[in-house]
This record gives sequence, structure tokens and C-alpha cells, in this order.
Amino acid sequence: MQVLAGSGCLVNPDDEHVLGTSVPTSFQKPKPPLVCAYLHIGTRNLDAANIDLEGVDFVNMAFTAIKNNRMALLHEGDSKNFMITKKLKRKYPSIKVLVSVGGYGTSKSFSQMASDSASRATFVDDAVKFVRHYGMDGIDLDWEFPGLEKSTRETDRVSFTALISELRRELNKVSRLDGKHYYLTVASGAFDLYLHYIEPLRIVDLVDYFHIMTYDFYGQWNSYTGHHANLFPSAQRPNGYSVKRITDIYIKSGIPREKIVIGAAFYGREWSGVDATNNGLYRPGKGVGSVSYKNIKAMLSSKSGYVPYWDAKAKAPYMYNAATKRFISYEDANSARMKVNYAYAHRLGGIMYWEHFSDSDGELAGTIIRQAGTLRGDFPLFTLPGGFVLYCKKNGK
Repeated sequence: MQVLAGSGCLVNPDDEHVLGTSVPTSFQKPKPPLVCAYLHIGTRNLDAANIDLEGVDFVNMAFTAIKNNRMALLHEGDSKNFMITKKLKRKYPSIKVLVSVGGYGTSKSFSQMASDSASRATFVDDAVKFVRHYGMDGIDLDWEFPGLEKSTRETDRVSFTALISELRRELNKVSRLDGKHYYLTVASGAFDLYLHYIEPLRIVDLVDYFHIMTYDFYGQWNSYTGHHANLFPSAQRPNGYSVKRITDIYIKSGIPREKIVIGAAFYGREWSGVDATNNGLYRPGKGVGSVSYKNIKAMLSSKSGYVPYWDAKAKAPYMYNAATKRFISYEDANSARMKVNYAYAHRLGGIMYWEHFSDSDGELAGTIIRQAGTLRGDFPLFTLPGGFVLYCKKNGK
């Protein structure tokens, strides 16, 4: 089958490799492959009317911090930002809204809080109250990462398990009171050591989904370039990191497929001082930082000198500017679509993306949402002569 140009419609599915808690009895998880959007609030003033989440199953609002063992707002206007939860749920009746706690650089706060039963109890009580106050549907723990930093403790492994266990218990209590399921998810590492620093088999029945951050495989911390969000290993790095590699490791570690959610990146990683060999891929360079997809599109559509390339083996795009010797690894609509196909073909829970506002015109989000919706049968399909396929959203939009 082929894509009908200009239709926004599906798809070529012939890509390589594509094909125990107490809850209310009526609880049903979204049909896979689900779509989860991370909204990085930052200093924004959110307005539900201007946020398009049509077709999204979960939205994780990021972040809150941990201060004095309690949930702490990061910015003055965040209380109003979290208050839009009820408006979002009226606008999208089936959506689930979670609060993401932590994020990069918060491991020390997690470690201190989780190391003691009394401080854990304070946090758990406050977190559950926070969720109910704002009318949310659960908590996403973004502890990056237990036991892996000098400021953390060797006991983080068991502390993480205790924290999840106690959160699950308290969420189940209010679930019975409120007559709905409260979700508990984990933003988890896409590298081997992560599963050695937690106790996966002790928490697997307590967590609804593991949101594996399958990006940042390469970045400014590396002195050479590489794919930062590739689906499969590149031919040049057959044993390197990829979505497939880390997903297989999670499954072998005992994580059920249906609880695994893989990640798409709405940003790229950039290097400078990269020579033109192999169009800059896997070449020495100085890491610069991240670039939003919005800016990447602007670079490619202008006379900036960037040329896009595609690694057919890794299913990953990259771009190189020979004049400035700059290299960027990124995600595009094609690679994002293939990740949805992969999640579906391998019976995974679905796909999440970081982060919503980095894709200002909704190209990547729209691709993911359309593909997921089509694969799970949300859209009726019409096949036209020549193998062209059309979809229609349920609401006709």
C-alpha cells in the first residue's frame, strides 16, 4: 500500500520488521498502540483551548519537583497550569492526564526522599493529594536514575521499589473511593545498566507502563556523532544502542510487552567540527546540544546548507552541513511512523514523545496519532485502486 499524497493518510506497512493491582472492575487500559504526549511546561502559561491533543491517550504534564519530601511547583504560574487538567478532560473526554515528577537532575532529591520510610510516606500522601486536587489520573515518576549518580545511594534500588509499592497502595485506596483507576508510570532508562539498578520483577505488577526514553543514544557528551533515536542498529554500529536492542532487553528482564512504551524525540542532537566523511555520521565532533524539530524543519527548508540523509538500516534521519561542518541527528515523520509500526508489530504498549511543544505545527505528533489510530482500528479505512488507503477520524476531522 502507498501513501496518498496530500491526504494525511496511511501508510506503507511493509517496512523492515514491521508487521496485579486492585482497581475498579470496569477499568480498561487503552487499546495499543497507545499514544502518550509529554508537555514540558517550563515557563509557559498553558491554555487548554490552544493545545491540540486530539487522538492522544495520555498526556504527562512535566514537571514538579520534590522539596521537603513534598510535591513542589517549579514556577509561579504552575498551579494555574495544572488546573487546566479539568478543561483538557472536558475537551478530550477519554484522555488521561498524569503529573510527571522529577526529570533530569532531580536524582538527589529522589534519593534523599525515598531512603527513609517517614519521608516516603510524606511524599506519597502529598503526591496522591496533588493528583486528586487537580483532577488528574495518576503519577509519572521520572527518577533519572536510581543509584547512578555520585550524589545518590547504593540503597536506591530498594528505595525505588519501596516508593513505587507505597504509591501503588495509596493510589489503589483512592481508586476505590473515586471509582476510577489511577495510573502509575515510570520514565525509564534506555540503557542496560538501568535494569540492574532497579528491581524490575518486584515493581512490574505495580507499574502500568514503562516509558522507555529511547532517545539520547548519542549527544553532546560524546566526542563523535551518531544516531540519537534510531529504531534499529546502524550497519556501522551493529551492537550499538537502538529501540530494538533496549526493548529486547526489557522483555528478557521480565517486563511484559504490553507495559513497554517506546519514545520518539521531537528534537535533534547537534555536533560541530565534523568532517564530511560518511556525511558526518559516526565522525569526531564537538557536541553542541539539542535542536527542536521546529528549528530543524526551518534549517532544511531554507538555504542554510543542510542536506538530509537517511540510514536505511537504522531507520533514522540525519543532516549535515559541509560548509559549517555541523551534523544533526533527529527524528522525522518517517522514523516516527516506523516506531509506531514497530510497537504494533511487537505487541508493545505504544509510543510516547518528548516533547509536545517542540513540534509547533504538529507534523510528528500528527503522524504518530494517525498511524496509531489506524493500526488499532480507530479510523475506518477505504482502499482505492492502486493500493491507496484513506482513513477518516471518528469525529470526521
